[in-house]
Amino acid sequence: MYFDGEQEEFDFDRDSHEANLERVSSRISRAVIEFCREHFRFHADELRQYVIRATGIMAPASADRILRLLRQQKKIDYRVISRRESLYEMISIGGVPVRQPVAVA
Repeated sequence: MYFDGEQEEFDFDRDSHEANLERVSSRISRAVIEFCREHFRFHADELRQYVIRATGIMAPASADRILRLLRQQKKIDYRVISRRESLYEMISIGGVPVRQPVAVA
């Protein structure tokens, strides 16, 4: 939509908006870490679906973004097994190595 050179101004509280973004990111972060603790190897879509169910937040790319952010912050570490399949494998959570689950006979 064009406004003949005039820019429309919106009056909203930026602090409130940023606080809301932080709250949402925090909820997603907790869900991502919880998922990573329960899954040694996973597909990105499994993570997305888990985060949606756990948080009710319907922003599919958010789980991926938060996964990368947590890695950048060194809160988790993982390796990409297959980019084509979006397959990941956990290395560590909170600096503690993650071990592959052992099948019980």
